[in-house]
Amino acid sequence: EVSARPVIDPRLESAMRALDDTSVPDGVTQAFSGLVRSESMDMSNDPRMMTDNVLNKRLVALSSLALVSTVMVGITGGLILALKKDIELNTVVGGAQFCMLLILNGILFSNLLATYMSIAQHYFCYRLMTAGPTGYEMASRYYLNPNIIFWRHFAIRAMLMSLPAFIVAGGLKQLVSFSQDMPGGDEKFQDPNHWTLVRIGNLSVLGLVVCICWVLMALALCYADSRHRRVFSDCYEQARELEKPLIETTRRMASRGDSRPDI
Repeated sequence: EVSARPVIDPRLESAMRALDDTSVPDGVTQAFSGLVRSESMDMSNDPRMMTDNVLNKRLVALSSLALVSTVMVGITGGLILALKKDIELNTVVGGAQFCMLLILNGILFSNLLATYMSIAQHYFCYRLMTAGPTGYEMASRYYLNPNIIFWRHFAIRAMLMSLPAFIVAGGLKQLVSFSQDMPGGDEKFQDPNHWTLVRIGNLSVLGLVVCICWVLMALALCYADSRHRRVFSDCYEQARELEKPLIETTRRMASRGDSRPDI
């Protein structure tokens, strides 16, 4: 006797075929898959992930830090770009301009670091927290890692110190503005051959110094990012190896529901 083949709804078959087609990486995804991590973490629907905990409350505090630092980055970046670059260090006004430029760049770097730190640690902690039954322990281990603690405390301290530094930079900016705009101000350079006005080709020497400082700041942010990612990978891999025996034992015991205990 030949069993009848089950009848499959054509609409269901078409939907399943479309789902399979969209699950295949397209050409763009395959071409650029080496630039970013293309595998996501395991998803486990554990109800304990929905409950509140101490770590979650600390991450909320980091979110408020990201809001303040983001606003400071926008304001400071606008001031740096709008700052007049006719700096002559052998004058009082030029010295004030240069000090203001240094302070603003320090404020910009401090708040960029605080913005990255708050977003990265918030992101990595939540990824670990939702990775499995030991997610809270994995996220806590990441949060309490000495490297992560250093970058978090350093970024918070730098961001808080940038607030009074921002007031000092504002005072210097007002000093320069009043000195240049008040009647009797000298708009000509007193020493056209000063090194801050020298050019290499068509490039300003002082501009090159500032550009190198910005490149160094970018490298510092890249280093902080590499440390955060390294600690995240180590915590995740170690925790997954430690929880494998527990998960396998629990599943094996759950599959023996009808077996009787040995007495």
